[in-house]
Amino acid sequence: MTTVETVLFDLDDTLVRYQRSPGEILSVAFDSVGVEPLFPVESYYDRFDEFAEQTNSIDELRSACFESLAVERGYERQLGQEVAAAFSEERDQTNVELLPQAESVLDNFYEQYTLGIVTNGSPDSQQTKIEATGLDRWIDTVVFAGYETPTKPAPEPFERALAALAVRPESAVHIGDSADTDIHGAHNAGLDSVWLTADHSTDSPATYTIGSLAELLSPPWKQ
Repeated sequence: MTTVETVLFDLDDTLVRYQRSPGEILSVAFDSVGVEPLFPVESYYDRFDEFAEQTNSIDELRSACFESLAVERGYERQLGQEVAAAFSEERDQTNVELLPQAESVLDNFYEQYTLGIVTNGSPDSQQTKIEATGLDRWIDTVVFAGYETPTKPAPEPFERALAALAVRPESAVHIGDSADTDIHGAHNAGLDSVWLTADHSTDSPATYTIGSLAELLSPPWKQ
């Protein structure tokens, strides 16, 4: 690999996390509507990218997704809409925090690399998280995959970020927590990858694997 000039990051669960998980919020939403859980939160995760490409905001995405999940399980479409509305009322996109060591890593990287974010998610919610955690003071470009481009793992989101930074794929590395979207997506675009995961029990599909952001204080591509 040539010298790394640019580092791209995923956003959710790579740099930031909710102080209350989607599962907690979904449980509150079901209680608010007065129904037993219609579907597990994992179903929402699994269908998120599908609906990201069909909608223009996180509220639209969630409503369409919850409607579909409800109907598929034999419930009325309206019930899914009501749960989505209750979820939106409860969810505060500013109620996020940087992951441990994220600030130290970004301070260190900011002096050495151009930095970008490539995230699947609606611009309204993702930009709010970026501003709430102050990430915009380090980041040179952001690509909202699924809105400006197809969702990861398509190569286009990564290519758009690299074009904005005028960097070749072989001079960049992407860091993310999802093997399916981040690691495979980076490789589809010709980038090396770093998989942030606590699971080291299986063979890693990534170029490098780390268990915490703290390991980036000594970047694996320099070792």
